[in-house]
Amino acid sequence: MTRIKEITQINRKHIALFDSSSVAFLQQLQTRGIELDSILKDYELILIPKWVLTEIRDSIGRSEYLQTLIDTGYPIYCVAEESYSELTGYEEGNLYRIVMASTSLIGSIRAYLRRYVERPDPLNMEVYENWIKRLYDEWPVPGDILSNGREKKKNAGEISITILAEVLSWYYPETELLTIYSQDSDTYNFQRKAEESLKKIFASRMPVPVSYKSNDVIFCQLFREGEIDADDIMECRKDKRKVTYSIEQSDHSTALVTKRVDNNSFIELIQDESVYIIF
Repeated sequence: MTRIKEITQINRKHIALFDSSSVAFLQQLQTRGIELDSILKDYELILIPKWVLTEIRDSIGRSEYLQTLIDTGYPIYCVAEESYSELTGYEEGNLYRIVMASTSLIGSIRAYLRRYVERPDPLNMEVYENWIKRLYDEWPVPGDILSNGREKKKNAGEISITILAEVLSWYYPETELLTIYSQDSDTYNFQRKAEESLKKIFASRMPVPVSYKSNDVIFCQLFREGEIDADDIMECRKDKRKVTYSIEQSDHSTALVTKRVDNNSFIELIQDESVYIIF
């Protein structure tokens, strides 16, 4: 079992959020002897939501690798979803709005929340800690039974990371760096949609920008730093994957591009210093 401390207060300015896919990817790089300190050294706090930690613990390898990172001294902590209320100063009405915004692309969860949680008067709503726990226990998105006997909570990790990212973005304006480590496009889409919706609710606030380190962003950084070569990318990168990137045009304008890129094209792409991989 991974020994990881829970945290209920945020007092750091450089923060990363990990999902299970990012831990698996970093583990893959580590097994190839690739140095990762340049990737992780920028953070004063690395947070893993409890739902995500459950997914990490489904794999002995991922769990052991996470423990290795903790033992090495990286500031990795767990955040229980029930403690998000404390992180928002117990503004549970706003927290409900954040949860709704974070689930806007999943109709079954929104329907569940409206039926079992929402009340005409927000002051009469059930305590957040109770309904968020029940939501997870009764997760309304069908999932497979894993080999360890646990029922997979489809999209639970992505939703939890999105909620936490939005809490930090809207409630911790002193944050200077807020980065999600994920290769899951659902997380990217959930968070972008949530931020768009919440701008209308928190009109008087300015959110902290949320950035991403997908696998391809990490490949690009390590390649340009000389930590990996083309062979490492060919070995570790899944061929033909959708990539979002910006590129400087001949007139010095910048174009935003999203397209499927195979490994050879990806290597050519990151050799162009005017290219920035976004996801």
